[in-house]
Amino acid sequence: MAFTSFPSIKNSILMPTMAVSDGMSDNLRNGFSFRNSSIYKRQQNIKDLTIVNVASPLPLSVPQPPSPPSKEPSGTTGGGQQHVAWTSIPQERWEGELHVQGQIPLWLNGIYLRNGPGMWHIGDYHFRHLFDGYATVVKLHFTNGRLIAGHRQIESEAYQAAKVNQKICYREFSEVPKAANILSYVGELVNLFSGASLTDNANTGVVKLGDGRVVCLTETQKGSIVIDPDTLDTIGKLEYSDSLGGLIHSAHPIVTDTEFLTLLPDLIKPGYLVVRMEPGTNERRVIGRVDCRGGPAPGWVHSFPVTEHYVVVPEMPLRYCAQNLLKAEPTPLYKFQWHPDSKAFMHVMCKTSGNIVASVEVPLFVTFHFINAYEEEDKDGRVTAVIVDCCEHNADTTILDKLRLQNLRSFNGEDVLPDARVGRFRIPLDGSPYGKLEAALDPKEHGKGMDMCSINPNYLGKKYRYAYACGAQRPCNFPNTLTKLDFELKRATNWHDEGAVPSEPFFVARPGATEEDGGVVISIISEKNGGGYALLLDGSTFQEIARAKFPYGLPYGLHGCWVPKE
Repeated sequence: MAFTSFPSIKNSILMPTMAVSDGMSDNLRNGFSFRNSSIYKRQQNIKDLTIVNVASPLPLSVPQPPSPPSKEPSGTTGGGQQHVAWTSIPQERWEGELHVQGQIPLWLNGIYLRNGPGMWHIGDYHFRHLFDGYATVVKLHFTNGRLIAGHRQIESEAYQAAKVNQKICYREFSEVPKAANILSYVGELVNLFSGASLTDNANTGVVKLGDGRVVCLTETQKGSIVIDPDTLDTIGKLEYSDSLGGLIHSAHPIVTDTEFLTLLPDLIKPGYLVVRMEPGTNERRVIGRVDCRGGPAPGWVHSFPVTEHYVVVPEMPLRYCAQNLLKAEPTPLYKFQWHPDSKAFMHVMCKTSGNIVASVEVPLFVTFHFINAYEEEDKDGRVTAVIVDCCEHNADTTILDKLRLQNLRSFNGEDVLPDARVGRFRIPLDGSPYGKLEAALDPKEHGKGMDMCSINPNYLGKKYRYAYACGAQRPCNFPNTLTKLDFELKRATNWHDEGAVPSEPFFVARPGATEEDGGVVISIISEKNGGGYALLLDGSTFQEIARAKFPYGLPYGLHGCWVPKE
């Protein structure tokens, strides 16, 4: 999910068309190549999966059940069989209607998409880290109380090259292609500096832009890939038409119907560009720049928060490290280095002017995911501070190494998941040099585990009460509950299925709802017995309202988005 390199010329490197196997889709058999168009426009002949509320069977695009999965490395869940959450997807694609237990609300019409690393091996080679696997998009199409599901591999250059050559050909999170000799090693370093060897394996997030395009993302800019949400076809690269350059960006942009905001780290002159892209364009425009206040490089910016009027730029002491990137084998912190002496900062930028309105030192922190942020006002309506919530790992960097697949596959019942909390920053806007960081609620409420969060999107950047995340029921080696957080009552409600690994709980608001938690929460569950199911929880009561079992077990996935349908 995270990559780093040196800024260079604008990245527009494309692989030549490659031969592919019979298992791929028709357009790939005919010779796959990315469309080099500035804006993707939806094809009109894409199959419409919307159905009426009748009991007649649906025509399925791939009606056969998945083939058995290939052999994976040894590892157990404590009871013998390896947990399906950490195994590769059985086949490249599948689609079918699922039998629903319970009742899907009739207002829930649309497609939930979940992206994540679904294939952790190529040939006989097995990846080492959760973040390395080749991207797999899963869809849940809810329509008239019925559910059509499916998955498909994203046809990135990295994945295609690996299939053809039966080895990794691009730099993944912890993987580097093995050089045959010193000359090929030198050539690989040249490709690293140009960006050619960086992966486009878009295995982290998926977003719907304001113009309707659906884009899968990772932290390399070349890993921005447009897909069709109905068929899951890979359409092509989202190629930025500006001249900003750089090779990396935040894996989690802020996306609304009116804008796309992201951060571009500057590794030469340590800092960040804050940029905006309007719907219907591929051109990013600079809002402003933040210079780092400490350390030899910018802090990792996997995600960042916004309020109604400000962009908050975090400067974490877990900083990008060029030396670690150049090494052929992963270091304990992979592409990063911990610099506690460089301190930690939070910067607040005005969205309109690009001016920095606050830049404060805060306690050391480690976070992958910010939850939300909002502006705190006094009794006269003046903004006095910015409040920022995140899934914070108590400034403990070991969480990165705990996500090695060997650790996840070898759980023996010991409690080895590092503690985490909802970290709440208070950033004063009165010129004070220091901000605060403390727990927003007692971490025992959610088992001292916290990550993979979502909120009601109508409350983005506004004061809010509820969030949904993954917590922990101990002992565990990975978050294993779905958790509803109530920041007003400072309480958490937890859903747990013994031995199961749930993915990010994604909140979908009910149209016209007046309550913040009026809606449903969607998650995909990997079961310890090798199965898997889609789960719907009521957003208010957090009680199960429906589930639908897959005909095969799905590996763990990361982040999702919602594509509404009429």
